[in-house]
Amino acid sequence: MRAASKIGILVGALVVVGVAVGVKMFAPLPKATEPPPTDEPKKPEVLVPAPEPTPPRPPVVDASVPPMPHPAPRKAATAKPKLLDESELMERLRKAQDTDDYVLSYDLARDGLRRFPDSPDAPEMAAMVVKSLARQGKVSEARAEAEEMVNKYAGTRWAREVEQHTGAHPRVNQVPPK
Repeated sequence: MRAASKIGILVGALVVVGVAVGVKMFAPLPKATEPPPTDEPKKPEVLVPAPEPTPPRPPVVDASVPPMPHPAPRKAATAKPKLLDESELMERLRKAQDTDDYVLSYDLARDGLRRFPDSPDAPEMAAMVVKSLARQGKVSEARAEAEEMVNKYAGTRWAREVEQHTGAHPRVNQVPPK
């Protein structure tokens, strides 16, 4: 046989198989038939309620292990802690910075700025806020505080220090040249 006739027979067989598969795939499915009607009356359907969930089982307790003692109830504080005056606050703030207690340092500096906003120590408190945040790894918060601090306390020793360490510089109103 010649190669052309072999190819023709192969192509013809593939066409026949393809048509058979296509007919089988796209043939309409037989309709589901209902059972023939009977003369018996239909029985009413009875709905059975779902079983109620069972309550959770109590945990198994090992008698060989003594129970954990309950913590003693905390006593309510009867008196508010004494508010530090500004000099005491600054002393504790500087000590917290020196001992690397940056969370306490942040809290004291924030409290000082809230209570003594016009103090001569306010720039130092603001610088301590920036340092405390940076040393806690809160870099973006420290940068935002630095931007605000160098603008509010521009020209102070503390603002220059924050500028040097963070790169934040005060915004200066610039008048276009005439």
